[in-house]
Amino acid sequence: MLLQLGLLAFLASIDSIGIGINYGVRNIKITKMATGILFTISLIISTLAILMGNGFEAIFPKVVTQYLGSGILIVMGMMLLFQSLKKPESYDTDNSKYIDSKEAISLGIALSLDSFSIGIGTGVLVNENFFIFPILVATFQILFLLIGRILGAKLKKASKIPSFLWNIIAATLLIIIGVVSAF
Repeated sequence: MLLQLGLLAFLASIDSIGIGINYGVRNIKITKMATGILFTISLIISTLAILMGNGFEAIFPKVVTQYLGSGILIVMGMMLLFQSLKKPESYDTDNSKYIDSKEAISLGIALSLDSFSIGIGTGVLVNENFFIFPILVATFQILFLLIGRILGAKLKKASKIPSFLWNIIAATLLIIIGVVSAF
């Protein structure tokens, strides 16, 4: 179950690589304060999602929550698959080449929306060690954002590699996990 939590947190955060690559190519930096804000928002939203999922689990019979959690994961996987075809947005609204504290709030909320739905599905399916999921999501989001930024900076002069490829892989794995969890 711990491996499944880690994989779900990984998949909930993978879209951060695409945004990070976009920032690296465009030389947009993320301040330390903004990084802290992103981590905190991700942690809070993921925790709320897990608690909601656990609430559903307490209200509905196990078979219903199992299909509900699996369904949420499948739908999120399909949504992520469709979203991966869109260009990642830049949250550098003032074009300063830095993500500041104010911009970090919008970016944090945007990055956490996927993990919110995945967190609800995870909370429905998992009863123990659920507190690990929000910590992993927040950590992976920051890590992937920074890795993506570094990759983007290095790939700036190299041939274009489609950053949405990571999202397609994540979406496909999420759908598979949702289908497997239904049984």
